[in-house]
Amino acid sequence: MDRITEEQVAQLNRFVLARIADADSLQEEARPAVMALRIAAGKQIAAVLFHRTSPPAQRTETELHAAASWNLLVAFAEVWRDHPDFPAEAAIETFEFDSETPLSPLDAHPADVSG
Repeated sequence: MDRITEEQVAQLNRFVLARIADADSLQEEARPAVMALRIAAGKQIAAVLFHRTSPPAQRTETELHAAASWNLLVAFAEVWRDHPDFPAEAAIETFEFDSETPLSPLDAHPADVSG
């Protein structure tokens, strides 16, 4: 998460939220689906911002959740990859997952990962 800048966070947040339609203008089944997507995006944004504003001692506890939240925001943005305003420089995943230990960053050492 350290390599993601404040500007990249702001760009991706703005882009994702701008793409999600206003639920008030929708009918029937589309309304709750869009509301759920907006809630999910908002919670991911909140997790990233919480991590970034946490004291350094707490950051190790919030890093994995923030990275997963960021990667989900990137996945949301990828839906609109062909949009002219797509923030390619911001929509980068924080790390790859190891298939044997999917909740651990590849560069983590076994002693660094609590579980």
